[in-house]
Amino acid sequence: MRRLALAVTALLVGLASSAPAVAAREAGPRRAAGPEVVVIGTGGTITGVAKDRAGFEDYDGSALPVADIVSGLRPELDQVARVVTREGPEQTAMTDYYDLARQVDRALRTADAVVVTAGTKSLEELAYFLDLTVRSPKPVVVTGSMRPSNVFGADGPANLYNSVVLAASGRTRCFGTVVAFGNDILAAREATKTTTLRPGAFHAGEAGVLGTVDGDRIRLPRAPARVQRCGESGWRTPFDLAGIKREELPRTEIVASYPDAGGEAITAFADAGVEGIVVAGDPSPGEAGALRGALGKGVTVVAAARTGGGAVYDAHAPGVLPAEDLLPQKARILLLLTLATTREPADVAERFARYGVPQFTP
Repeated sequence: MRRLALAVTALLVGLASSAPAVAAREAGPRRAAGPEVVVIGTGGTITGVAKDRAGFEDYDGSALPVADIVSGLRPELDQVARVVTREGPEQTAMTDYYDLARQVDRALRTADAVVVTAGTKSLEELAYFLDLTVRSPKPVVVTGSMRPSNVFGADGPANLYNSVVLAASGRTRCFGTVVAFGNDILAAREATKTTTLRPGAFHAGEAGVLGTVDGDRIRLPRAPARVQRCGESGWRTPFDLAGIKREELPRTEIVASYPDAGGEAITAFADAGVEGIVVAGDPSPGEAGALRGALGKGVTVVAAARTGGGAVYDAHAPGVLPAEDLLPQKARILLLLTLATTREPADVAERFARYGVPQFTP
């Protein structure tokens, strides 16, 4: 009888000790008490819906709220961070970029990091705008997809998951804004879209990627130069949107150069009140004459390469600023923000040299 009583007691103890585990299994995986990551959706292919699973190019972009994409990743994301979603402005105008940057900074007052999902058409410009304007040093990651949400091999879910993993890790604090695409981590300054169709659409040119996200492993062999000033007031750029009126963002344009290019577009831009022009490539004789006229009207002119590599170190023209290795579309963003904060030629040149081409210093 004593043996039977002991056996019954042991069985009851065993059942009692296993009850929490059984209850936990029935309730499903517990949500991790991790950092808070705000995912802000701004439309694009990542929230697009195709008519069928083979509709790689025939789809309705921005058809879903970003919360729907996040909900499909909830079991996995809940093991990484406390993810909340918000909708932001679709990136169709510079005022949308302005509004989004302010929204990101507001979110970072309480959240630990922000992930922005965006369309890839101008994702690189959006990321660079955020990089130059967001005041918080907390991680900001921009991502998107090349395929809509419901087709074979949709890349959006993996890109979003990797972006949350990266943001939640805190590893890119003081990096400014980075782009996470595929498994690559790219600095906003260097990230550029190189194909209209393939999933591996973003590369970093000669500078190379910052690192990779491989599952739960994050590798960061290098960092943007601005990390040297982490924790200092000088980490922030002078492009504080709190002091820039949304309705008064200066107009800047890009002009492509090629043999026999006429200067009429440059003249028309100057007459229309454009305040800055980026010239992509060596100006033709017709463009050179029009640029001299534009400079005489107070238009700021920047010379950029159109090759995607190399650099313009000397514009070889009085009053024209070199963009060095900034792509024309990135140079335009920097020119716009610079002219929004100063019109002094020396200050404009200094800001292009310092913020357009940040370098590590001993």
